[in-house]
Amino acid sequence: VGLDDSQLELLAKCGRDALKCSRRDIAAAIAKRSVGATTVSATMLIARAARISVFVTGGVGGVHRGGENSMDVSADLVELSRTPVAVVCAGIKSILDIARTLEVLETHGVPVLTIGAREFPAFFTRESGCTSP
Repeated sequence: VGLDDSQLELLAKCGRDALKCSRRDIAAAIAKRSVGATTVSATMLIARAARISVFVTGGVGGVHRGGENSMDVSADLVELSRTPVAVVCAGIKSILDIARTLEVLETHGVPVLTIGAREFPAFFTRESGCTSP
């Protein structure tokens, strides 16, 4: 699991042309020998296969603003409910609908914890306006 120096350099050179690989994209990316960066859902799947029980990331995906109409919901939320890997992060990405995301996580039985705060963080700020479950 991970990249060697030459693979890391290749990924850096690809920049924005690298694929964004979610759980559903892994097989196709491997088959096409594409260069890609993993989302939380893909990283959880790979971590589980490698017997890694905890990983750290900046933030997780969630329900996009207006998601109640568009149904634009990150695969990260489903993966958090079905793959037994703990994810430590700075919260849900602040561009997303944090309150709706927390509701989806609750619906799927995903434990959500904060340390040292009553309010759920908003990725790069400590306050989101949402009380931590």
